Amino acid sequence: MSDSAYFEYGLVLPEERYLIEVQTSKPESGELRSSGEIEGIAKECLLLAIGEGHADELKDVRPNPISESEAKNLTKVEELLRRPDGVVYLVE
Repeated sequence: MSDSAYFEYGLVLPEERYLIEVQTSKPESGELRSSGEIEGIAKECLLLAIGEGHADELKDVRPNPISESEAKNLTKVEELLRRPDGVVYLVE
């Protein structure tokens, strides 16, 4: 099992799908993050990756948690954002 949580989010316009990988533990302490903290990081990473212009579309967003096996079935087209706590990919 990996040390990541996976989320998928699709925007209606334009039709793009994103895979967000979030580290489930804090790198400095190894302490596990709460599910709310993980989801908050996913949302923040998505907003940073697609830009502030979509902030209205994302204010109430809840990225969809998916399993690691579901994440592996997605084809990564482009890496949009990399941070120590998360990565966002454009997927198909």
